[in-house]
Amino acid sequence: MSKTLRTVALAAVAAAFAGGPRGAHAAYTFYDDDGGNGMLSGSYPAFTITGSNDGSGVDDTAFYVQTYASATTIAFTWQYQSLDSGGSVYDPAGWILDGAETQLSTDGGPGIPGSGALSVNVGAGQTFGWYVHSFDSMGGAGVLAINEDLSPAVPEPGDATLMMAGLAALVAAAGRPRNG
Repeated sequence: MSKTLRTVALAAVAAAFAGGPRGAHAAYTFYDDDGGNGMLSGSYPAFTITGSNDGSGVDDTAFYVQTYASATTIAFTWQYQSLDSGGSVYDPAGWILDGAETQLSTDGGPGIPGSGALSVNVGAGQTFGWYVHSFDSMGGAGVLAINEDLSPAVPEPGDATLMMAGLAALVAAAGRPRNG
């Protein structure tokens, strides 16, 4: 089974065990696909994924993913550092949407960090998350730190209309002369 198919299947199974996808910001699931020693520190919305470095020489990827029930936009900041003696070429990291990986880290020698901010549109039923891949699980791990922006959502037009109607009613009631 390909890693892409396995990623989507594992996220769907995790969502089923969690009672199905529950919309934006439901539970993410961490897994290490080939038995390496990748780790997750912290939890959503601020966490760090450390890739495998067990000395096995085995190709391994650590994932932190979720399947969304409704469409949403994920906005996050990220920082990456490769501790691998060969650099980030051996330990790329990035985000994943329905099994398609998009690398955030820049391939290069040891100690070349990366950082940035990004927004990704996720459709209903899509699986989204982050990964750190290790091609050799030795020489040092790649480390990806994520902090999702959970700023309040902009009200929907219908909600804004309802709020304005309520505010207008309060202003009208306050400006009415009192009897007595």
